[in-house]
Amino acid sequence: MPNSNTQNMNAITNGSANGSATGLAVEINPAAAEILKKLQQSPHWEQRYRYVLELAKGLPSGSVEHTQAFAVSGCEAPVWLKIEQTADNTLRFHADSSSRLIRGLLVILLAPVQNQPAAYILSFSFNDWLQCCGLQQQLTPSRSNGLFHICQHAKAVAKTFI
Repeated sequence: MPNSNTQNMNAITNGSANGSATGLAVEINPAAAEILKKLQQSPHWEQRYRYVLELAKGLPSGSVEHTQAFAVSGCEAPVWLKIEQTADNTLRFHADSSSRLIRGLLVILLAPVQNQPAAYILSFSFNDWLQCCGLQQQLTPSRSNGLFHICQHAKAVAKTFI
């Protein structure tokens, strides 16, 4: 169950509550909804790419230690991901990478699951989210593989909080 500060992804992507065109029935928070809106309003990949790089600037540097304990394996560029449980039993993600593009993709990837309960994160389809954002087809196989490993890592850690 998503927290109370969410919106239906169908309504965002289709302008309706049932959203049969995407087949998604996922609630997303306002930050993720804003990211999705901006990505969908960008008709060209170059504009989306610039927006991804712009998002990278908003990822706090030094929010996660660059140690083996937080390293995500399977990524070309080094990625660190720390997940902590908050007082209200939601999970907060802290992420970093040496690659500016990956930092932006981390913001996009983690926005809909930020401050959500572990059960929500486990049921969340990162693949559907990236498809909805229009990013899947633009990523190289190597980058897609790295994002897959980040998603798997996030779900594995979230499972420990159940």
